[in-house]
Amino acid sequence: MKKIVIAVMVCFAFLWNAPASTSASPLVYLTERISGQDRIETSISISQKGWTSAQTVILCEYADYPDSIAAAPFVSSLDAPILLTGGKTLDPRVISELQRLKPQKIILLGGTGCLTPSIEKEAERYTLSWERIGGSNRYETSVQLASKLTSDSLIIANGDNFPDALSAASYAGIQKIPMVLTSKTLPSSVAEYCKKTLPKHIIVIGGEQAVPTSSLSQLNLTIETRLGGQDRYETNAKVVSYMASSIEANDLFLASGLNFPDAIAGTVLAAKLKAPLLLTEKEDIPPAVYTKMREHMQVEPSAAIAKSGQGKITASGGLNLRDTPSASGKALLVIPQGTTVEITSQQGQWYQTTYQQKTGWISVNYVNITQTYKQGKVTAFGALNLRGNPSLTAEILTTIPQGAVIPITGEQNEWYKTIYQGTSGWVSKEFVSILSTDSTGTETIDLTPNGKVYVLGGSGVISENTQRIIEGKAVSKYQDNLRDFPSLPSSLDGPASTYDPAKEVLLDPFQGITANILKGKKILIDPGHGGPDSGAVGPSDTYEKNNNLAIALYLNDILTEAGAAVSMTRNTDISPAPAYSEAADLEARVTLANNTNPDLFISIHNNALSNSEVRGTATYYSDENPQVSNCAKLAEIMENTVVTTLNTDREGVKEADFYVLAATKMPSVLVEVGYISNPYEEARLQNPVFQKNAATAVFHGIIEYYGLAGK
Repeated sequence: MKKIVIAVMVCFAFLWNAPASTSASPLVYLTERISGQDRIETSISISQKGWTSAQTVILCEYADYPDSIAAAPFVSSLDAPILLTGGKTLDPRVISELQRLKPQKIILLGGTGCLTPSIEKEAERYTLSWERIGGSNRYETSVQLASKLTSDSLIIANGDNFPDALSAASYAGIQKIPMVLTSKTLPSSVAEYCKKTLPKHIIVIGGEQAVPTSSLSQLNLTIETRLGGQDRYETNAKVVSYMASSIEANDLFLASGLNFPDAIAGTVLAAKLKAPLLLTEKEDIPPAVYTKMREHMQVEPSAAIAKSGQGKITASGGLNLRDTPSASGKALLVIPQGTTVEITSQQGQWYQTTYQQKTGWISVNYVNITQTYKQGKVTAFGALNLRGNPSLTAEILTTIPQGAVIPITGEQNEWYKTIYQGTSGWVSKEFVSILSTDSTGTETIDLTPNGKVYVLGGSGVISENTQRIIEGKAVSKYQDNLRDFPSLPSSLDGPASTYDPAKEVLLDPFQGITANILKGKKILIDPGHGGPDSGAVGPSDTYEKNNNLAIALYLNDILTEAGAAVSMTRNTDISPAPAYSEAADLEARVTLANNTNPDLFISIHNNALSNSEVRGTATYYSDENPQVSNCAKLAEIMENTVVTTLNTDREGVKEADFYVLAATKMPSVLVEVGYISNPYEEARLQNPVFQKNAATAVFHGIIEYYGLAGK
């Protein structure tokens, strides 16, 4: 970590502009599709995946399925699969599956309007004992199912539209929390159930439009937690975040957010495996869900050496140059057939090129590569000047950030010719490391730490393209999904074999903590470094800026859920300064803090020393801050909670006049979570579980500072 004190600010005046990286961070998962020719066969495939036998089997009507929406917690308590069938007669394939499972009893879920009495007679003909659970409508059925369980908690979801209930189903199943369905007006059956059971902890899925607070408050029922987003997918993502401490599997389940029967059977298997259920569109993954899937990843392939060189356009009539590597990207212009273009990088099935001063992406299917270039990685600290000619006195056209991979299009003496973001120029050989690749240009990587994504349903429900996006073989059309996420290692072994990521246990930040405990508090989170400033670099070429951002984003989510008003100096890989220099960057952070006037300023960093054996956590404050006593108090508490929570070595509380601490007007601390220069701690800092726990530790420090611990 590079730290700047006030004295340095006076004399530091060098500025440079560094364009942000345009590469995106993909999903890279193993996948398995669980499906059949129709929804009945899909439910059978799910049953076969999860059960070799079952004492009880649940039967639901395949087309009239609302009664089964709230079934997951009760069905999970029985460890029973859900099979879909026809309403008037048992499907022959279901009969075969029942014979395989050999249940002692089947439960018909729903009234006689959806599963007719003829099903009962057929069950008796096969000597199957049966029971029916079903009310006059889906709301009564959900109450009957809820009444089968004993809990002081209750999940309430809208029964008129099903995605919210599906989002909560695997969590409800894991925790065996009853779930009832409601409408904008509380059904009488649900009202009577609530009066009778008086649940202490009420979790509502969806926003006010789905489940109005007024419908519950008139019964003197208080909502402890509401999980709702702007749409079904944001709500789904919030539920998955909330249930993080309940997740034990690495695997994920993905179901359609539009076509629900496949998801109904899948909720119980997800609960059985203690895995979350995510919802998606048919052709692509919505950004909120994509983000959760990305956060779940443990490893990803290391950055590939991008193909670059020259290519000739083969498309008759010309080829669209698009603004993103996607067929849905905006067409910037058409490059005529036969045109030779410079290929500067590759992402999936798209080449990046510049034509008529516009940089964009073209499909690899319509380009004939005529020449390839070797690749180089920029090693200059901070950034490397791109000059107009091979001379130290030549004009600086732009700068290339440390770590960028560039094509080598030519060379002259001690200079390489290259192209960066459409600008051609020269860079010094001294600060470029030539990369090599094997004969195949591919790499083998163990993706099993990420777990597997089980895709529920056939390609008519969730397309092959969506599955390819999950596997990292296709590009999402959503711009938000193309952003840079904090980077991950290509393996969890890390540089030190002593680190075992399995020993990192995910903590529940809200265990024993009152809802909205920080309501009314304004907190500014400052992820250190960013953009052209990588911060410290670990022995495995990991960047401090990425670790800082990952922890800060998790902290943002936790504080927001705790009721605080949260802002960040950056939430992507950029500098908060419009024109980057180290001085301008720090000034931008301080200006934002003093203009927004938060109650607390928390800066997140990693430490670094030339001695790679040093490890531990340190917390800094400045005695130049006008609220120095509060700063010292906050620093002492923060050091204690972070060290205790993460089990790191105690470096202690230290006073230093870092500019972001000295020039801010509110209580401010800078937390050095760990040493990125230490191989063991570098590996820990790359682990999303550790990152989340670090965010939890800072959250607990804030609570203790306000004297709210134990409340």
